[in-house]
Amino acid sequence: MSLTLKIDNKIACIVMDDGKVNALDNDWFRTLLNMLDEVEASDAIALIITGREKVFSGGLNIKWLPTMNKRDQVEFSQLFPKTMGRLYHFSKPTIAAISGHAMAGGCIIACACDRRLALRGFNLAMNEVLIEMVIPEWIIDIVSNAVPKPFVNDMLSYAEFLSTEKAYELGVVRELFDDTQEMMGHANTLAESYDKFSPSAFAGTKAKLRK
Repeated sequence: MSLTLKIDNKIACIVMDDGKVNALDNDWFRTLLNMLDEVEASDAIALIITGREKVFSGGLNIKWLPTMNKRDQVEFSQLFPKTMGRLYHFSKPTIAAISGHAMAGGCIIACACDRRLALRGFNLAMNEVLIEMVIPEWIIDIVSNAVPKPFVNDMLSYAEFLSTEKAYELGVVRELFDDTQEMMGHANTLAESYDKFSPSAFAGTKAKLRK
């Protein structure tokens, strides 16, 4: 399984690790949707999403995309925006602990979260225009909520990489770390601090911010 969920001391953590680049496909979307339902129904106060060493996620499985049959294509056209939208509007606080490169779909996952922590020396990127893909408006909305202008234009229109160091300077990434253990320790401490918030007030405010 490329996705694992653990809920410990009211902190939920989803780890992406397929042993490669954490590629996304229809099975991945269905699994994440089920996990988000499980976290939302639990007593977890916050959700952390992270990846494997040096790879947060490389985005969509480009080897799988050309092999899709008609049914897969229809399902993909529904599951991709539904899954990212579910994460973007998730009622509980979300933290992306960016463990490595976050490319395309991986960048969308990071931007869909409420707060981003990252390791130094990696990149966030949206390279869709390089593969002749017109970026949908829903993706633009998610990325634009995290990346300020004019840098979001550079990422989306020109596929320019955004280093985690530059992302920190811009406020896209709130904190930078030198090693995974330090980053994950801080992510858990941050998640624990959300226990002081009213869940309904947080969810209501977030819904208005992201309507």
